[in-house]
This record gives sequence, C-alpha cells and structure tokens, in this order.
Amino acid sequence: MAKQQSPGPTGWRVDRVFAGKIQRYDNWYKGASSAIDKKECKGAVTVGKLGITEDQQSRKSHGGPERALLQYAGENYDYISKVFEKKKRDGLETSFDFDRLRSPGFGENIATSCGMTEDTVCIGDVYKLGTATIQVSMPRAPCFHLNHRFQARDRAHLLSILVETQQKAGWLYRVLEAGKFKAGDEFVLVERPLPNMSVKFAHRMVSETKFPLDAVKEMKDCALLAEKWRKYARERIANGNHPVGMSARLLGGSKGAHLKKGHFFSAGGCWYSVSLAIAVAAFVLVVFVDA
Repeated sequence: MAKQQSPGPTGWRVDRVFAGKIQRYDNWYKGASSAIDKKECKGAVTVGKLGITEDQQSRKSHGGPERALLQYAGENYDYISKVFEKKKRDGLETSFDFDRLRSPGFGENIATSCGMTEDTVCIGDVYKLGTATIQVSMPRAPCFHLNHRFQARDRAHLLSILVETQQKAGWLYRVLEAGKFKAGDEFVLVERPLPNMSVKFAHRMVSETKFPLDAVKEMKDCALLAEKWRKYARERIANGNHPVGMSARLLGGSKGAHLKKGHFFSAGGCWYSVSLAIAVAAFVLVVFVDA
C-alpha cells in the first residue's frame, strides 16, 4: 500500500461547527430533500451515535452510525476555486456559484484549515475531540447534490467528478463515545491502527482504473472501514479489479440525463472507466497549466 506521507497530527483544531435541517429543493433534479445547507453552531454541541443532536439527515445514504459526522478541509476550497476560475476564464463554466466555496459549502459538520486533509488523515484514526471520541470510518462519497448546490450543471465540468477523481470530498466519522465538542477544540490522536491507509488512498480505490489488487482485498476485509466502502471493494474484485460504475451517484437520475451535454461524459455503459480517465487528465491539466 502507499505510504502515509504525513508525520502525524500536530496542533489540529476545529475551526467551526455546523448542523442543518432538512429542506426541500424543487429546482434540483426531480426535487430533492437535503440537509446540506448547514448553519454555524455557537458553543458546545452534543454528539451521539447518529451525530450532532441538532443535525438532521435526509436519507440513509447521508446519515447513520458510519456517517455520523462529516469533516471537510478548508484547503480543498482553495483548490476547487483555482480549477473553476480557470474554467471560467476559458469560457467553459459560466454558472458556477463561487460564493459557496467556503465552509460549510460542502455540508460539513466540522471545518478545519490546519493541514488536516485526505492525505494526512487515515481510516481508523481515533480522536478525542472535547469529551467525545470519534473514529474515521470512510471517505465521503460525493453525489450529484454538490452539482446542484454549486450550479455546476455541465457534464464536462461537474464538481462531483472533480472531488471524486482528486479525492477531495472529505471524510466521515463514527462516534465511539458520546460527548461534547466545540470550535477551538483540539483533535487528540488516540490511535492510528492503519497508518498506510490514508483517506485519499481509500478513495482512490473507487475511481482509479489501475489500483493494486492486494490493497483492494485489504479494504474488502478491513473491519475499521465502513461497510459501504468494503462493498465497493467486493464489487471491484468481482469486476476484475476494475472500478464499478458510480454514474447514478455522481450524475443523478438516469446517469445525468437532465444535465447539459458536455465534452467528456456520456451515459454509455463504459462511462466510468473511460470518461473518468479523461476527466482526471483534464482536471490535472487545468491545475498544472495554470500553476
């Protein structure tokens, strides 16, 4: 497996804490209910097995014990802004809502900007946060709701595709011990049982066409990894170590039939393996050409 590059956490603290209520969005594909629009919590919040007491989740795929808390790195907003600003200058994306590119734009409960990212956090990490104890359960699996929220409607320039292929979607926690925490609290690392399985590495498994089979097998059997991700690993193995199509999750509806037709993506059966490879190359090229 790929080696963890970070030496470990030093001075990792919560910037802000957020919770949300379920709302109906009639202008989203076929209408949708979501609690992605979070509001800042003042003072300490109580967290239990299903997350922050004040926080609601609209459906099973956005909640439950393995998705009790969502954390997102502020550093990722800077990256996304750079990519879409380049697209805007090139006339490729004109509707993107840049005003949302700040916490809690991605619907996160915990916002940080201290170097705590998908590269430096590992699956299975146990942290003491305030009086609560939490454990990293899996990467966040981004869905088409992000495209609606940020008005990224062209298949060629979807936010869900970007954060999936670049592994910048955030990560989720299970709660081992209920308690309270607040902005300013430090993440105290209690245990790091899987130092070689960063969140980024685990996320790569679902989208990369070339990924080490031994790592996929390890994830399949990893008790610290949420069942959702272990299922992805089982499906990948059954598919000859090729990623299994995630187009419904990333595009919405009938593989994004409601979206504007773009340059990269089609609704064909080979969409995921071929189009994601093109998308990765395109997004990387945008970043490095503009660097």
